Amino acid sequence: MAIVPVAKVTLYGSADQKEKVLDGLQELGCMHLLDLSNDHDKNSGKQQGSSDAAAALKYLRMCPIHRRAIKDETDFHFDDVVGQALTIEQQSQKLQAERDELKQPIAALAPWGDFKLPINEEIGGLRFWFYVIPHYRLRALDGLTLAWHVAARDLRFAYVIVVSSDEPEGMPVPRSHLDDRGLTHLRRRYEAIEVELEEMHWQRVRLTRWIYQLSRTIGVAEDRVARVRAAEQAFDETSIFAVQGWAPQSASEQIRAFACDHRLGVTLEPPTAKDSPPTLLSNLGLAAGGQDAVTFYTTPAYRAWDPSGIVFLSFSVFFAMIMADAGYAILLAILLLLFWRRMGTSPSLLRSRTLFVAIAIASIAYGILVGSYFGFPPSSGSILSKLHVIDASNTTLMMQISVSIGVAHLAIANLALAWSRRWSPMMLSSFGWVTALVGGLALGLGKSGSEPEQTLIHYGSWAIGTGILGILLFSSSQPLLTLSAKVHGQRLVDGFLSLTGVSRAFGDVLSYLRLFALGLASAQLAGTFNELTYKASCCVGIGSLLAVAVVVFGHGLNFALAIMSGVVHGLRLNCIEFFGWGLPDEGYPFQPFNKRTI
Repeated sequence: MAIVPVAKVTLYGSADQKEKVLDGLQELGCMHLLDLSNDHDKNSGKQQGSSDAAAALKYLRMCPIHRRAIKDETDFHFDDVVGQALTIEQQSQKLQAERDELKQPIAALAPWGDFKLPINEEIGGLRFWFYVIPHYRLRALDGLTLAWHVAARDLRFAYVIVVSSDEPEGMPVPRSHLDDRGLTHLRRRYEAIEVELEEMHWQRVRLTRWIYQLSRTIGVAEDRVARVRAAEQAFDETSIFAVQGWAPQSASEQIRAFACDHRLGVTLEPPTAKDSPPTLLSNLGLAAGGQDAVTFYTTPAYRAWDPSGIVFLSFSVFFAMIMADAGYAILLAILLLLFWRRMGTSPSLLRSRTLFVAIAIASIAYGILVGSYFGFPPSSGSILSKLHVIDASNTTLMMQISVSIGVAHLAIANLALAWSRRWSPMMLSSFGWVTALVGGLALGLGKSGSEPEQTLIHYGSWAIGTGILGILLFSSSQPLLTLSAKVHGQRLVDGFLSLTGVSRAFGDVLSYLRLFALGLASAQLAGTFNELTYKASCCVGIGSLLAVAVVVFGHGLNFALAIMSGVVHGLRLNCIEFFGWGLPDEGYPFQPFNKRTI
């Protein structure tokens, strides 16, 4: 697991070579270009055409019916297809919104029947007022002196019309506001919209035959836009140009050969302390499975360290402890086998598949250790019962395990941070945090038993004191070897400020108790559904169907919740608590200037 070392590459050439060199660099695909131009706003709006095409392609791909793809480019017109697809999408959205708005007035008018309201002059200035009144409140109209009539009734309401020049007072309910357009008009418009939407749907289906051509053309368009942007970022003079960027040091020979072939000047320089290079992660084996979990939340800084391997292992363990059931884990492994081939179609999916395999193995192993199989314990005297060595119902034991895992996880984060600071005295502050965390754990374990362990309490107290002293003295970036009292005073101030992180450390360690709490909740739910299944099966006749329904719905819901909790909280403990201690600085990803056309 490593962050790939990069070098700053600068290529110089004559102005007439610029387009050819950029095309070659895009073909080479190993440089993250830097902007050498003075105008940083001139690229705005350059990708509008490409984004429109991408939106059109996405809209066509989401169509439920696809026509046979046409691979002959003779009748394909890129702009026409994109324009038609986007027009259909926009008009369909407007019509669907209008159709949804018509549903409410149609439903409101339906009980009153089909009519058209007269204008005021037609009936001597009188108006119709409409009320939907519950049956039990109709008696309130007995004393009404105005003319009124019950136009319709249903099981709950009476639909009353009152004739008056002004809005009646003392009515039991507020008046209903009906649409003036009439029921027939609204229904005709609704049907017309349905016809238009159906016609647009089939127009969209007809356009799906160009998905293949559109996909290829979008790649070409994106490559063209990237070349234009690269040209704008280059340094230009009347007779020369220069392109600068970051490239892996392993590609140095390729770049030198490229410069030689194109008769270019080239310089390769290692990054200096003032530079902020992009981060390129390259992992093989098991560590590759954790790479996507890392970049899902953040990108480590170039001078930091790559946590992919540790995240791979810790996320698998956390997921297993949250699921806490071997039966669910086996079901998860079966689902993984069903999607095995689909998850091998791209490098990112292959990395995810490796992580899922580790999750399934860890979950099965931990489920066997806690002795839970869809909420049932193993039979007494069996091999599985002998492997049941962790009592998940023992609150004290599980809290100790969870807190110990939290301390170990945060200690690893601080040790990794110390390694990245190995040329600085601040490395000792990270060791101080490790010592304080381990000392706090020893002190807590020593006091948590029925009889205090004096040895743990003694050494834990000394470790906490030593750790706090290291944090106090070495948390500052001020120079250490100096005779200035002001500098050393600033170092002490920085140390006291760092000690305010003690409460944060305490809270982060306790945050790992969610591993125990969520695992216990999953086990309790499984046991509850098993008990409900047993009670339902005792009923004659329909009881068996109820039992099956409880098993399928109950365990299915618990299985889904366990997966969601494992993913969310497993990532949270890595990305919030672990990264918060081990990766204080965030970087930005390496984005190669390459061709996207397949």
